[in-house]
This record gives sequence, structure tokens and C-alpha cells, in this order.
Amino acid sequence: MRSPARWPGLVLTLWLLAGPSAASTEHESPIEQRVGQLEEGLGALREDVTALRALLETLTAGSTEEEATRQIDARIDSIEAATEGLSAEQAKLSSAVEDTTSTLDSMSEDERRRTNLTVYGTFNAIDAQGENSVFDAEAFELVLSGRPHDRLGFFAEIEFERAAGVGGRRGGEVVLEQAYASFSLAKWLNLRAGVLLVPFGNFNIDHFAPNRDVISKPLVSFVIAPSDWTDNGFGIEGGSLLGDIWSFDYETYLVSGLDSNITGVGTRAARQAFGQDNNNNKAIVGRFAWHRLDQFGIGLSGYSGAYDDLGALQLDGLAIDSLLHLGRVKLTGEYNHLTAKQQVGRDAVLKGYYVRFVLDITPGALRRGRAGALFPTARVELVGQYDSARLEGPVDGIFEHNRERRLTLGINYRPSRQWVLKLDYEDSEATHRTLQRGNFQGLLGSIGFQF
Repeated sequence: MRSPARWPGLVLTLWLLAGPSAASTEHESPIEQRVGQLEEGLGALREDVTALRALLETLTAGSTEEEATRQIDARIDSIEAATEGLSAEQAKLSSAVEDTTSTLDSMSEDERRRTNLTVYGTFNAIDAQGENSVFDAEAFELVLSGRPHDRLGFFAEIEFERAAGVGGRRGGEVVLEQAYASFSLAKWLNLRAGVLLVPFGNFNIDHFAPNRDVISKPLVSFVIAPSDWTDNGFGIEGGSLLGDIWSFDYETYLVSGLDSNITGVGTRAARQAFGQDNNNNKAIVGRFAWHRLDQFGIGLSGYSGAYDDLGALQLDGLAIDSLLHLGRVKLTGEYNHLTAKQQVGRDAVLKGYYVRFVLDITPGALRRGRAGALFPTARVELVGQYDSARLEGPVDGIFEHNRERRLTLGINYRPSRQWVLKLDYEDSEATHRTLQRGNFQGLLGSIGFQF
């Protein structure tokens, strides 16, 4: 039999275990049934403690000590048995929670290591005045990405351009547009190495065709910054918040650079084959951008490197791009400028710009009823763009002045961010040589998708 002197300490211990403090603890576990059973057990313990307090009061009031002692011992035995049962159930529950946590961690690790696959593509129809209409499945691309480790990642973009077959009369090409590995040292500092999209001008950064507001690439992004412009190299990129509404991001790489085929018709022929370099010099290129939410953005790009076979002539470039988004109106623009030193005579100068106006005219009916339920973010937009390129440089040993300008008017329907239907009218005019389309008037239609 327990000594009555030990009862107050035992009662205090049980009260601390089963009193209000313990009762208020929340068992945050998905195994709700077992938690409920534990709560019921704790409720029973509280009842036993209440009864034990009553017996002590009876003993204090002068009741028969033997009878009170017998009842208290029986009640304590019952409490100890219940406590042992709850302890065993708690051990089982802890084991179950550990197993569940381990399973979730394993699933999370598998998900993190999983390679993501994205596809995008474009189908165009062109009806030019005086020419046969053409269907053109311009591109289909596979984008692979993954992050097998919190600080390690990879990205690859493979383009099948008009590649119904590679070679022959149905020819096209299969191009590795990007393929790089990354190592994150901090959110604002990441190392990249591999096949990189050259960050000169905004178009080469955001070059996915379905995202464009117009069908044709701007002239500056075709003959000056020869997109899709990719190169082998390595460098750093990152970004950071600047207060509550501003942010900053950058990319800067050391790449092989363009070669000596920079002429009065552009730089497209100057893109070098992967794994080759026509001189021992490397080029540095980078873009730095500031954003105010999605309302305003400005980017500055620079390029510098020797381009001739001897590595003695310098190619320097500057680009500026901007975005202004006010309600239903979006204004974008870009200016590119490249200067190529010449062995004799004046420098070759390649410059151009575009300005674009987009007006959201989405009718309210598109976002109501069944149509609204199917495509709640649908948009209809009117688009206007003017772009121009002026090139001064050698062509077949003669220094030429070539210019092309273009006006584009269009309408876009975007039922979601993943799909777009575009209809454009283009009117372009070339002075001397054709740079992209030359003298052209016609309608263009396009379906673009990315999933």
C-alpha cells in the first residue's frame, strides 16, 4: 500500500500531465483516428484525477482512512494502467508519423529529381501579294529542365525547324538552341556553362514565338542580333529584389563570339559553329534589367570582342529595350547598334529599332458564361509595330548602304497563356538588298502553343 504522504505529489504530477496545459496541446498529424483515441484517453485520465481529488478531500474531512486508502489505490492502479496504454499508443503513433514523414520526404526527393518536359511550336500561313500562299510548320521545340539538387540544375532546348526531314528537298534543321548546367551560389549569383542564348537585346532573352505579339521577328532581332543567337561559353546570372516593387536581374557571359562574316546585310552568317573559334579572342556579352512589378522595365545590353581571323578588329555593340504597361495598353521597344572596325576605310555600322503598341480589347462576353468558365483569362488584342534596320558595311568587297522598314498591324486571340491565334498584315520596303522580307505586302496567320 502506498503511503498517504506520497499522494499529494502523485496528484500534482497527474494534474500537470492531464490538466488544462496538456489538454490544449494540438496533435498535428494526418493519422486522425489515433489522435482521437489519445484525446479520449486523456479525457478519462482527467476524470480519474478529479475523482482522486474528491477522495483526498473526503480523507481530509475525517473519513475512514482504510476505506479512503483502498479506493485511492484502486483509482491510482487504474490511472497507471491507462497511462501505460497511452504511452504504448503514443509510441505507435510516433513510429507511424516517422514512417509517413520518411515517405513524404522520399516522394519530395523523387519529385525534385524529376526531369520536366515542355513543348512549344508554331504553324504559319503566308499569303503574299503576287506569290503563292504557303503553309509553314515553322518550328517544334522540346524544352528539358530539372533541378536534381537545390543548387544544381540544367536546361536544354532542342528545335526541329521545318524538319519534316533533315536534308533533301523536305529539308529542315535540328538545332540545339540552349543546353547548359547551372550551379547556384546564391539567389543573385548562379554559374552557367554550355550552349547559351546570347543576352543581347530583349528578343533574344524572351524568344519563344508564342509569347511574341507579332508573327515575324523584328528586323533588329534578325539582321543585327541574329536570333536565335546561341554560343558556347560560361558566365554568371542572377537577380534580386530592390525594395517592395522593384527588382533587378542580369546575365553576363564569356563566349566564342561572332566571326568575320559581318557585312552590309547583317550578322546571321557570322554565327560560328559550336566548338570552333576563328581567333584566340573571346567576346563578353551581358544584359542588365530593372523592373517595377509588371508595369515598367528597362534593359541594357553590351557586347565586345574581336571578330576577324587575326583577332585584331573589334566588334562593339549596345542595345536598350523597354516595356511600359498601363492598364489595357502595353508599349515595348528596342534599339540595337553594332560597330565593326575595318582594316581599311570607315567602320561598318549596323543599327535599327522597333516600337510596338498593344491594346487589350477583350469583350466582356468572353469572360462570362460558358466561355468565361472555359477560358477565364482569355484576351483579344490589337497590335501595331513599326521597325527599321539600316546597315552600312562591305558586301562582296563593296561598301553598301542597305535599309529595310516594315509596318505590321494585327489582332491576337489568346484563350490562355499557352495558346495564341495571330493574324497580321505586313507592309515592308527594302532599299537596295533584301534584309529579311524585302519588298513585301501580305497577310500572315499563326497558331502558337506552349505546354
